Amino acid sequence: MDVSIVPVRSAELGNTSYLLVSDRAKMAVVIDPVRDIGQYLDIVASAELELTWSLETHVHNDFVSGSREFASTVGSKIGASSDAGLRYHYEHLSDGDEIGLGSWRLRVLATPGHTPEHVAYLLLNAMGQPEALFSGGALMVGTAARTDLFGPALSWRFAHDLERSLKEKILQLPDEVVVYPTHGGGSFCAVGAGDATMTTIGAERVTNPLATARSSRQFVTRSLTAGTYPTYYARMRNLNQIGAPLLGLSLVHPPELDLASLDHWLAQGALLLDIRTAQDFRSSHIPGSIATGADGNISGWVGWLVGPEKPLVLVADAGSRGAGEIQEAVSQLVRIGYDRIVGYLGGGLDAWQAAGRKIVGYDTLSAATLAERLDADELLPVVDVREAAEWHAGHIPGSVGLPLHDILTQETGLVKGIQVAVHCGHDYRATLGASLLEQVGYSQLSVVIDGWEGWSALEEVPR
Repeated sequence: MDVSIVPVRSAELGNTSYLLVSDRAKMAVVIDPVRDIGQYLDIVASAELELTWSLETHVHNDFVSGSREFASTVGSKIGASSDAGLRYHYEHLSDGDEIGLGSWRLRVLATPGHTPEHVAYLLLNAMGQPEALFSGGALMVGTAARTDLFGPALSWRFAHDLERSLKEKILQLPDEVVVYPTHGGGSFCAVGAGDATMTTIGAERVTNPLATARSSRQFVTRSLTAGTYPTYYARMRNLNQIGAPLLGLSLVHPPELDLASLDHWLAQGALLLDIRTAQDFRSSHIPGSIATGADGNISGWVGWLVGPEKPLVLVADAGSRGAGEIQEAVSQLVRIGYDRIVGYLGGGLDAWQAAGRKIVGYDTLSAATLAERLDADELLPVVDVREAAEWHAGHIPGSVGLPLHDILTQETGLVKGIQVAVHCGHDYRATLGASLLEQVGYSQLSVVIDGWEGWSALEEVPR
């Protein structure tokens, strides 16, 4: 194969971008890059390639595009649909246009649905035969990207657009064409995506519920089943059309803050993001900090809970482990346009404790222990921070269903002076939920570490 495909994964977004490399022509093209472009340029520089194009399948709602960064730093052309409405210079691409990649070509396919301007890129070999499809959100492994990001009034229309894109264009391709989607499992743009990051046209034709829908209405019903998505999505499309501030070749490392500087920023309304693991946070943390550990989706939850104007201070482990946590947090946050990271606490929690300042922590318990305590009539209300659909599908009797992203804005109805047990489907989210309950005045908190899975596995729980 004259063109090699290098996937670049952004796991927290559930997304993959792609670097297409022609060693023979000494050139490369990138598709749907994220904002921190150093990871791509390292590959390009090591192979002594020219990055000629940065291509967009659509105007993204979930991350800041890196295309302007490439245009600014290495002079790459930006390619996007002529309907993308970008307010900076880019090459307007239309259905059927082709871009050269050595003796191979990328053909533009108009595939509206996920967004109205959506395109996919079909890789053709030197003989003009299709080899691979870079589908963005128009086709994913077992599904396609959601069509409701523009509101309920347009969701059916865009679902019908997606149906036409799939059945009249994408699924007309040969079975052996390999599909490389941008969106995947873990993306809020996805509708039931799994962990696989690639598929084939043939496999999707047979197994994809959208491809096998027997009617247009069934297609729409299956495509409009996604849950909620982070509030920052509402800002992201416009930010990508205007163009986010340029970062340059490398990310700026936030400054180290001493306690006096930290106090200054806290007085200015800064939010403490504890980016250590959920387990470390439960053991001990600074009161009022939020558990957005590097073992979970930092950017997704920060983007859901606070605005980009909020100053952010990171609390990490000390030493090399903490440096890695800070680097990961900064990368995730700038990818969604959260640039106001004003610093990190020097010395981490050790420095805070050494100054004699208060720390707090959470008890942990298993679902089995929770059941025993409830059976013993202990006063122990349970808050379930999963999504509403998860709660309705099955929950601990008597528990309060309060989705994690609603904790800061909705009341639980519980007395704040008693012990509260918090659970989710994952102990990371349960710990984050407990930290948000702490923000709104709950001081006695326990985390059920095996959550709903542990509860539903108990033999005495009816199924």
